[in-house]
Amino acid sequence: MSQYELAKKAGMTQSSISTLLNEGNVPRITTLEKVCNGFGITLAQFFTMDGQYPDLSEEQIKVLDTWKRLSVKEKIAVENIVNSIIDMRRNN
Repeated sequence: MSQYELAKKAGMTQSSISTLLNEGNVPRITTLEKVCNGFGITLAQFFTMDGQYPDLSEEQIKVLDTWKRLSVKEKIAVENIVNSIIDMRRNN
């Protein structure tokens, strides 16, 4: 991912990303959270070693591992299905 793409996904300027990466400054937690969002991870995942998920059940880990293997189009379809199920529950 380019600095431009990360900046766009993180809601930051490209110059901010460049400064962070090239000058080795220690980011504020809010900045780090934006960068994590740009990469599609949480702060907890950022600070977790060996790709482990903190405080998740085996069932939740299985769902996240499956989610990672989906394409963007498949993720959108899954989100639509889940939202439909939630909407049906609200209407009943």
